[in-house]
Amino acid sequence: MIASILQRFSFVGWLRYWLFDRNYNQTVRGILVGVCIVLTLASALLLREFNPDSFASTLVAFLPILALGGLTAALLIYRYFEATCLFILLLSMLVSDGVSTGTGTKLTFTFLSLILLALIWLFRKVVVDRSFRLVPSRANLPILLFSIAVLIAYVWSGAFPEKEASYIFAQKSFVRLMTALILIISPLTYIIFSNVIRSEKSFKVIIWWFIGFGAVTGVMRIVLGIVPAPLNDRGQFATWVCALAIGQALFNTKLRWYIRLLLIVPVLLWGQISLALGISWLSGWVPIVVAVGVLVGLYSRKLMFLGLLAIVVWGAANFNYVSTIFTGEQDESGNTRAIAWARAFGVVEKHFLFGAGPAGYEYYFQSYGYYKGNIGVGQLSHNNYIDIIAQTGIVGFSLWVWMWLGQGWMMWKLFNKHFDDPFLSSLRYSLVVCYPAILVSMMLGDWVTPFPYTQGLGGIDYTIWSWMLSGTAIALYYFTPTKKQEITPVT
Repeated sequence: MIASILQRFSFVGWLRYWLFDRNYNQTVRGILVGVCIVLTLASALLLREFNPDSFASTLVAFLPILALGGLTAALLIYRYFEATCLFILLLSMLVSDGVSTGTGTKLTFTFLSLILLALIWLFRKVVVDRSFRLVPSRANLPILLFSIAVLIAYVWSGAFPEKEASYIFAQKSFVRLMTALILIISPLTYIIFSNVIRSEKSFKVIIWWFIGFGAVTGVMRIVLGIVPAPLNDRGQFATWVCALAIGQALFNTKLRWYIRLLLIVPVLLWGQISLALGISWLSGWVPIVVAVGVLVGLYSRKLMFLGLLAIVVWGAANFNYVSTIFTGEQDESGNTRAIAWARAFGVVEKHFLFGAGPAGYEYYFQSYGYYKGNIGVGQLSHNNYIDIIAQTGIVGFSLWVWMWLGQGWMMWKLFNKHFDDPFLSSLRYSLVVCYPAILVSMMLGDWVTPFPYTQGLGGIDYTIWSWMLSGTAIALYYFTPTKKQEITPVT
């Protein structure tokens, strides 16, 4: 018996060696061809009873074809991770749409693509490469621990809800799960971008696409008043466009003077949109002022001082107007948000360790009757810091703070790194100033991770840009430009 077992295991070992160690490429090709043939035959059989008037029949009939398309997409992602990251960035701006869930929200194509990218990337790291080595970053460990904390918060909050809210938690399990996935996928995108973006061409695609798309949508905003669907310029898009454009205009000495002037155009467009037309919306212009102010200060302290002086003079000359704007903002958002923050902390007091779970404090607001007129407003926090501590408790919030402190340390290291290439050096400044802009934007709204009952799950289409740019910053820190070899003429 022992001999037969040993013989069996030796056969398995030989089979594994022959198929995967020695003939890996041929084996994979054979498996893929076999899968394609099976799916094609299955589709042909199912289409024989296809009823176009029945959605269920249509779904079943075309399921093998959809599986084949998904397999093709998975193979392309597996082969071209860097190109996939760029594709998802473009997709998030060009197609802000998705698959309806029947619950009044959609799973956007960007969100679904990010999930597929993350799964395939993890599969390759863990199963194929058998090594989970990442480029060093002080944010890596807290991100991984934060993801675990989110999963614990999801399970814990669903298993032990307060009695008054238990029925809501049971009804909203799908929304809670999707919110948990967003909380995990968002920082995981930071890790993927930091490990996958490796070429100067990718840096150029990211930066020039932001600037070019920003110029086009800025013109649309001014001329048409809106950017037509499914194009996406929401969230802090204006902040990233201005930071990237001014960085190249100020610091890229390789650019011709007229190109540097052209780079100011999208900044002026979005400045007009955010500061003139939308000055009452603090979330729309405060992060821009922070990013642009820091950039100008890095370029010239005198220029920054003159800019601050001009703002003070303008504010003094238009004191009544400015006072009216800030008073209106305080009445509309400030007081109601302060009430919402206090109520969110009240939920945290009862669920101190792991919070109310993903999207959970909204359900406690409902069960406590905060949406009834006699009790008061039902305003949510509109603040990422409050959202995180309310959803994941003190454990998740501590990891969240650790995560952003780790990113801050990496930004400091990037700031102190020297680049000979003017484009990369300019990009370094732009990505560094995005960091304080992100920290400020989290105070003004859920602009880094969307809350399902304010921005909606579809908000990930624009909140993900913060994580993409932060990951790109780490990729830039570890990027080493390839030096062109000098060609010695033949004599």
